[in-house]
Amino acid sequence: MSQIIVGLDIGTSKVCALVASVEEKGNINILGLAKVPSDGLVQGGIVNIEKTADAIRNVIRMVENQSGETIKKVVIGIAGKEIRDIPSKSMITTRPPNHEITEKDVSRLMEDSKKVSLSLSDVEILHALLQEFKIDGIGGIKDPVGMVGIKVEADVHVLVAPRSLVENFKKTVNRAGLGVSDFVFQPLASARAVLDPEEKEIGVALIDIGAGTTDVAIFDDGLLKYTGSLPLAGEQITRDIRKAFGIQRELAEKLKIAEGYAFMDVITEDKKIMVQGIGGREPFEITRTMLCQVIQPRVEEIFEVLYDEHLKKQGFTRNLPAGIVLTGGTALLRGIVELASEIFEMPARIGIPSGFSGGLVSEVQNPVYATVAGLVLHKADEIRQGKDESVNLLGEAMRKLKDFFKSAFG
Repeated sequence: MSQIIVGLDIGTSKVCALVASVEEKGNINILGLAKVPSDGLVQGGIVNIEKTADAIRNVIRMVENQSGETIKKVVIGIAGKEIRDIPSKSMITTRPPNHEITEKDVSRLMEDSKKVSLSLSDVEILHALLQEFKIDGIGGIKDPVGMVGIKVEADVHVLVAPRSLVENFKKTVNRAGLGVSDFVFQPLASARAVLDPEEKEIGVALIDIGAGTTDVAIFDDGLLKYTGSLPLAGEQITRDIRKAFGIQRELAEKLKIAEGYAFMDVITEDKKIMVQGIGGREPFEITRTMLCQVIQPRVEEIFEVLYDEHLKKQGFTRNLPAGIVLTGGTALLRGIVELASEIFEMPARIGIPSGFSGGLVSEVQNPVYATVAGLVLHKADEIRQGKDESVNLLGEAMRKLKDFFKSAFG
């Protein structure tokens, strides 16, 4: 029996939805994928509930038609500079005489680590991310189950979001006639879709450049080590183009996508482009070089702020052998990989979603869909690991039903 998962990426310029079925053998098939324009968010926060709810209704209608499924609940991505990482440590002692550590002990540790936020009435827990276990003072342990020890400690990073941010997303989704099955930190979702496990193991920085914010997530030893965000992204580039050439925003966005370059050195043909003037003004001519002279300084600024304020300040400039992975819609700018390699002095590549077995696989292979693809993959992982509450409740109900029939009919 397959299970349906729906990911919903509510962004500054677009809303994306992805419907997938998780089969018994673990295969994930994409049944529906769509995106619609939206302008109800600013820098990751909802500023217009009605506009955003309309966009959600539109995109859900599209994927329902594609998939033939009636959608009631969605997995939501959430990000922004308001998301905080609170270090937490928890400790338990094992039971004599064997002092063998069990899965139940690990669950107790992880639940105890979440108590860090109990005194913070204005936040919601998104994730409790394990860093390491210690057994009787010996650290660096990733899986203590089956080991023997008396004192067991867990070092956990608890990601929390302002309750108002979470409630506004929930209210908007409810206004669109849907429920929220889970919230997932967007950089974690994008990382699940576009990063190779080996990259996470040796050290990599994921840079997700959306329309309203640029988010960075740094992984090492297979674990999330750092996250950050800045309010500079693709929408700022579009505004720069609009102001530089005195054109409408929609045309500026089209120019950015169709002809934009982030790095002057990769332009091989300085194509001439006719641009429609505003207010009845005559069309005029620009070139790719002129467009790049507007785009490149802004992308350089984004990368330099990320380097100085996030990688360098946190000590990650020399220990990221896998380099930089760029994703999000703005990663489609031509020359952005080459510019990233030059500024960060590391290898760089574009992150393309993967991990799906069938359906609309080729359609999702675009950095625009990194977050929405990752939302589905993250939820599918939880289902496979038995962490999804709806699946657990269903399993419990099925067990009780089987016990009833067994006792009643032998």
